[in-house]
Amino acid sequence: MKSAKNTYLEIIIKNFIDNKKTYILLLIFLLIGIVLGVFFINNSDENQKNEVNEYINNFVNTLKNNNSIDKNELVKVSIKRNILMGIALWFIGSTIIGLPLIYFFVLYKGLCIGYTMAGAIITLGTGKGVVFCLSSILFQNIILIPALFLLAVSSTKLCCAIIKNRSKENIKLELVRHSLVSIISVILFMLSSLIEVYISTNLLTFIIKYI
Repeated sequence: MKSAKNTYLEIIIKNFIDNKKTYILLLIFLLIGIVLGVFFINNSDENQKNEVNEYINNFVNTLKNNNSIDKNELVKVSIKRNILMGIALWFIGSTIIGLPLIYFFVLYKGLCIGYTMAGAIITLGTGKGVVFCLSSILFQNIILIPALFLLAVSSTKLCCAIIKNRSKENIKLELVRHSLVSIISVILFMLSSLIEVYISTNLLTFIIKYI
C-alpha cells in the first residue's frame, strides 16, 4: 500500500508533467519580471535610488538597534493581504478575460523580487546585499511562488475547459476543481506569511548584526 507521502509526490509530478508547458511559460514570465525589476532600479534617477537606499538603511538600522517589531500585527496584515490576493486570483482565473491578468501578476511578482534584490545590492553592496535578499525574501517565496504557479495552471485549465467544452456539467466540475486548488493555494499563501514573519524576519534580525 502506497504511503500518503508517495501519493502526494506522484500527484505533484503528474501535475507538472501534464502542464509543463504552462509551468515553463510562467517561469519565463517570472524571470522576465525579475530582469525588469533590476533594469528599472538600475536605470532610475538619483532621487529614486536615494529613496530606496534610505528605506533599506532605515530598515537595517531598525533591526540593528533591536527596535521592537509587532510580529503579530505583521502576520495579520500579511495573511490578510495573501487571502485577498488568493480571492482575487480565483475570481480573475474563473473568467476567460481574466487569464492574462494571472500571467501579469506573475510578471509583477518577479518585478518586485528583482527590484528588491537590486535595491539591496546597490545599497549594501554585492555580498551583503545577496545575504540580505536570501534571508529576507527567499524562504517565503519557496512556498508562495509554487502556490501562485499552481493557481495559474488551474486557471489556465479552467479557461480551456470553458472554451472547448460546451457542457455546463463539465464546466461546473472544472470550476469546483479550480476552487479546491484555489483554497489549497490560499493555505500555502498563509503559510508563506507565517514563514515571512516568524522565520525570515528572525533570521534577518540575527544576520543583520553582521552586515
